[in-house]
Amino acid sequence: MKSTSLAALSLLSTLSYASPLQSVKRELLEERQAPGPGNYFAITGATGGVHPRLELRDLEATGDMWNLFLLAMTDFQAMDQDVINSWFQIAGIHGMPWTSWDGVEGNFTGRQDHQMGYCPHTNQLFGTWHRPYLALFEQQLQTVANGIAAQFPASSRSRYQDAATKLRIPYWDWAKNIPSSEPVIPVSMTEEKVSVTFPNGTAARIDNPLYDYNFHPLDNRQINGTGCITRGNQGGVGGGIPEVCDTMNHTVRRDYPVSDHDSLNARFRAILPSQRDSLFRILSQWGTFDRVSSGGGTHCPSSAGGGGDLETLHNPIHVANFPGHMSPPSVAAFDPMFWLHHATVDRQMALFQAIYPDSYVEPCESRTPTYTIEQGELLTADTPLTPFHRNADGDFWTSALVRDTAVLGYTYPELIGSPSNETLIANVTSQYGAATSTAAVTSNKRQATGNETTTTTLYLADVSFPVYGLSAEGGSSPYNVLVFLGDVDAEPAEWLFSKSFVGLVSTLGGGEHAKDVQGTAQIGLKGALDKAIAAGETTEENAEEYLKKNVHWRVGLGDFEIGRDEVPGMEVKLVGTQVEVAEKKGEFDRWVGGFTEYGLVDV
Repeated sequence: MKSTSLAALSLLSTLSYASPLQSVKRELLEERQAPGPGNYFAITGATGGVHPRLELRDLEATGDMWNLFLLAMTDFQAMDQDVINSWFQIAGIHGMPWTSWDGVEGNFTGRQDHQMGYCPHTNQLFGTWHRPYLALFEQQLQTVANGIAAQFPASSRSRYQDAATKLRIPYWDWAKNIPSSEPVIPVSMTEEKVSVTFPNGTAARIDNPLYDYNFHPLDNRQINGTGCITRGNQGGVGGGIPEVCDTMNHTVRRDYPVSDHDSLNARFRAILPSQRDSLFRILSQWGTFDRVSSGGGTHCPSSAGGGGDLETLHNPIHVANFPGHMSPPSVAAFDPMFWLHHATVDRQMALFQAIYPDSYVEPCESRTPTYTIEQGELLTADTPLTPFHRNADGDFWTSALVRDTAVLGYTYPELIGSPSNETLIANVTSQYGAATSTAAVTSNKRQATGNETTTTTLYLADVSFPVYGLSAEGGSSPYNVLVFLGDVDAEPAEWLFSKSFVGLVSTLGGGEHAKDVQGTAQIGLKGALDKAIAAGETTEENAEEYLKKNVHWRVGLGDFEIGRDEVPGMEVKLVGTQVEVAEKKGEFDRWVGGFTEYGLVDV
């Protein structure tokens, strides 16, 4: 187990420089004891111009900026947990300890369940709410980095100050087409120690701030098992993750008391093709914003189109960490992985916005409550994104105000210079439209045959699932729905790694939310079907019947199966749509004619 953050801070101070954090802490405690008009915490995002957030592997190659990032993350994590812009307080906005931040009190009229954070899951503000949240984190990261850069000697100070000006949160692109010889999770996130150079020139190996976060202290009045709901490792009520949250004084991934990154990497490798295919489907098809932002928004009056949604796509990254802090939403934000993961989700949303600028937040009711939002409340582009104030007077950020990332001081590499749609589509297709994706395969066929108009049938496993339907002690448990094409291994621990595994859908669970919130998601079957055809198991002409007989599904969590009867309202059906292949590079293939339903599978 790693040493605590306070010990790390002491080490840094001894080896290199006096941390600037203590003066920051005193100033904040003196001036911000009573948030109010003129004294609210103003979230501006990082300053110094508009600079791109880099993919984590690209940030690693920057030299000075990477070194500064690691030093700043370490000092950021070491801040006193009582300070409003400390790691602990900012992470706590998302869930536990379920208290107000910056004076924004909860709205609990007529409800008994007060155990929830500000984050709006299962509604269309999911994507836009995280935008000022990430900007707050980014702002504090840069503030700490500026203080460290100023302590470098004159010979290198200007370089580090320039690096601090350009420093933004890196994103971890878990949908990137990573060679099989490389881990999906960058090594910089899984090694316990990392090399840095301090301002005085001393080089050392320190605790890696991307590996975990150390609570200092772990106070069970604030962080405990009541917010970490699950069925447990053995599938029974309680156990498992509640123990993690009760006892672990540092965040863990996939196992405890020590993270199991080998197992976690294997899981991410197994789901990578499906995740990449699903992302490409989302980005390549127009849809109303509620459909694309959240799996809980499909009830909105204006809902139309869409190739999937970003919230449901992001869920497996959380649940793969079970039993670990990233799995339950109540404590996920304490893990450094959370911030790199959600920067990726924000990038995905920004790419969709750039390709389809007409699609954005429209009036729609909330499916579930938050700390400040009532269930059934009408949400619009002007709904306050609480608790994020944009100035000291107390005005809130809204979805309308954060539509353009530039107002918060950042962009993404693909969006620099406002590229044409044709260029952007070609870029997205190059990154995510790999040979296994439906559109890429059919596009390649068209180019090979020279046909100007080609249509093909796209088959999908359409999963309908109760988002909060798996009951557990104190709320609802996360779970996975796994889809297979072919025989299913008898051992649940082997499901992800079997030849027949195609993809999965995950839900995070949570508190005592409405049990009737139904989510939908699609798993593409093209890659698996192509393999079956190549193996002589079926033909294109007989694909429909083959899929009806051979698509199977299971429900599970971790290495254990969950009975279908425990998740009422779950079903999987085979659907298909006609795809009109793009006529030239820089265009996406187009779905035409709506969906045809071929019936339930594996009943």
